[in-house]
Amino acid sequence: MPRRRHESLGDYISSACFGGVGFLAFINGIEAFSSGQPIRAIIIWIVSFFLFLAVFRYAIARLTDQLRINYSKKRK
Repeated sequence: MPRRRHESLGDYISSACFGGVGFLAFINGIEAFSSGQPIRAIIIWIVSFFLFLAVFRYAIARLTDQLRINYSKKRK
């Protein structure tokens, strides 16, 4: 069974890095938008969104596991 919990210091550090880079990317997107580059800003914001999702990767994995279990119980 795959790991689905934060258990080590490395997990916390990588989550903090994802969050920090996501925040910086979001700020960079705001700067790109204010300098008249809306397409670049949208692309940066999409990347920022995925970085913020990476912070919650274990919670998302647990949620999808639970949904998959519930779905398989309903099909039986």
